[in-house]
Amino acid sequence: MADTDLKTPLYQVHKAHGAKMVPFGGWLMPVSYSSVLQEHQTVRTACGLFDVSHMGELQVKGPAATTFLQRVSVNDVTRLGDGEGQYTAILHPDGGMIDDLIIYRIQADHYFVCVNASNTDKDYQWLLQQASAMAGVKVTNESTQWCQLAVQGPKSTLAVEALLSPVTKAQLSGLNYMQIMPVKLFGVDGLIARTGYTGEHGYELYVPNAIAERTWHGLMETHSQTGIQPIGLGARDTLRLEACYLLYGNDMNDGVSPLEAGISWAVRLEKGDFVGREALVAQKAAGLNRSQFALRMNEDGIPRHGMEVFKDGDLVGVINSGSVLPTLGGAGGLALLNPKKVAVGDVVEVDVRGKRKLARLVPKPLYKAKVKS
Repeated sequence: MADTDLKTPLYQVHKAHGAKMVPFGGWLMPVSYSSVLQEHQTVRTACGLFDVSHMGELQVKGPAATTFLQRVSVNDVTRLGDGEGQYTAILHPDGGMIDDLIIYRIQADHYFVCVNASNTDKDYQWLLQQASAMAGVKVTNESTQWCQLAVQGPKSTLAVEALLSPVTKAQLSGLNYMQIMPVKLFGVDGLIARTGYTGEHGYELYVPNAIAERTWHGLMETHSQTGIQPIGLGARDTLRLEACYLLYGNDMNDGVSPLEAGISWAVRLEKGDFVGREALVAQKAAGLNRSQFALRMNEDGIPRHGMEVFKDGDLVGVINSGSVLPTLGGAGGLALLNPKKVAVGDVVEVDVRGKRKLARLVPKPLYKAKVKS
């Protein structure tokens, strides 16, 4: 680990839980506490608690905030009402993805934006540059002020309710997927969103650093009712992969467009001009040469990032993300392949350390998410 790796407000808590710590996105983060497989199963069947304070939090405020975000993001911000969020992306003019993110509308002139850890400064500087050409909007980076906790799994509501007053519990019961609400925890203002990265019913709590440990311990005290356990980045990765949720740096980057990455459902070309729109329109008209596919291995072997994929002896693309699939059994992943040469249902070969292993392209997602249940 490097001396420059940042630590979240819960670093000492993780050490006390016996976490294995690793560098990730410039931060020192828990990769596991017990085993990845056990932690994965806990989230699918009970409740898991993740420290995701490495994620970035930006605020966009001002009378032109909506117009600004509409201009710089691919989704349609005008569809949001107060307390609603949407998955989206910000692009380079050539259509490559600067980042994927979630934009929450707090009120008409106030948006809360959650961005990827390794991209926080890049996103912030780019948004500042874009904002400098528009009056009536201010972008601030509050990432160092927030602790973010993800509570995920079928018993996650029970865990979160333990922190709330009766009135706030009633409000939580009406919180739908991709919505966010203000909350007071231990007398301090925070936010609760009905979002997550595991494919399970869950929440993401944004709390000031001062109450990070109290919030963590308050959630963990529900163990006898919820089976809650701390979960590391290892299981976070296998959980999101089964649900076919993308990871920036693996499944998309500055050179991959949202159409290629498989998130065209979040791109609103019809909304009017936005940064990167012209490139996407041209790419769509020409037809994609790369597209995101899910696959499952037919033979022993784990697909890993960068491994080449072949069909009938021809190179058709590369693996973006791959791992064991604990819920489903076997191994699988996501690959960026040429859609003119392959289709769902095809058998392909993955070059696993010099040996070509058979795999089948299958419909996405690998695991049907239960986030709306």
